Amino acid sequence: MTIRLLHQTDLFRPYADPDDHWDLACVYALAASGQLELGGVLVDFPPDEYPGRSPDVTGIAQLSYLTGLPTHMAVGSSVPYTHDRASLAALPRRDRAGAEFLLDYLRGSQGPAYVSIVGSCRDLAIAAKLDPDLFRNKCAGIYLNAGTGHPDIAKQGGTEYNVGLNAAAYAATFEIPCPIYWMPCFETVINEYLDRKVQQFGTFYCFKQGDVLLKLSPVLQSYFTYCLEGRTDARYLQPLLAPRTDVSSYRTIQEYRGMWCTAGFFHMVSQAVDRAGKIIAVSNADDAVFGFRPVDIKCDPNGVTTWTNAGAESNRFLFEVKDPDSYASAMTVAMATLLGNIQ
Repeated sequence: MTIRLLHQTDLFRPYADPDDHWDLACVYALAASGQLELGGVLVDFPPDEYPGRSPDVTGIAQLSYLTGLPTHMAVGSSVPYTHDRASLAALPRRDRAGAEFLLDYLRGSQGPAYVSIVGSCRDLAIAAKLDPDLFRNKCAGIYLNAGTGHPDIAKQGGTEYNVGLNAAAYAATFEIPCPIYWMPCFETVINEYLDRKVQQFGTFYCFKQGDVLLKLSPVLQSYFTYCLEGRTDARYLQPLLAPRTDVSSYRTIQEYRGMWCTAGFFHMVSQAVDRAGKIIAVSNADDAVFGFRPVDIKCDPNGVTTWTNAGAESNRFLFEVKDPDSYASAMTVAMATLLGNIQ
């Protein structure tokens, strides 16, 4: 049966971090190649720390045009998650829209329905609180990109960014009655912006943008250029029809980009990546640079997460880098291959 995905993201214009635009392109590339059906894109309400940002409707519309796929999107709640179900049910309609969008997606899914979280867990937690049985019966899995994964809680460091957006919602996610594929952004957070490196229990890797951009179709290059140059004009179609470059494009090519979520997209469609960057079947686990192990997970109300190994019966899984030396280069090559599906 067709795999379906609802992709939740903190995708803004101007961007807060362009990794979200790379992630969105990967999701659309999977949909364009027929490997999954994109059931919708749910965009976070912009946090106060990023004034002047709006959900990037134009970026979604650009990829919808390039792939010929319809646009289904909603904007998330401006109100933080609370455990009080009555308060959630009483939210204004605009602040329930994201959660209802997610619930409608699950209700309408006939086959495996997945959710990827690459920003706040707020709307997911609201939706699950309103209808937990729907997740139990219809959600094939949640790919949760947030948190720190070191097995020793004392060594995890500070609060990872996505967790800090709504820690109570992050904690509530682990209570949702469906499989959860936990993808900690880092193993430890000492200085999230300076101390970035590949670690066993963290998804982070880094690549030089030119190593991928120059291999992409001209129209997809234009999608990225429009984002990376920080352009905010609403005429989103013209840049795709008449690509242009300017002096800032040189910086675009030379910049390095941190990434976190790529492995989950491959795993969702039963794929993995080998040391050379070749996309392989997930059944060839011995050759893969990443994998998931069954675990038991506990998370306190402040978003501090601990885990222990579990048996095969567990429906909680932890991301693991299996080849730290090859992981970054392999994921970069595989991502370039995947994005080649958008012409």
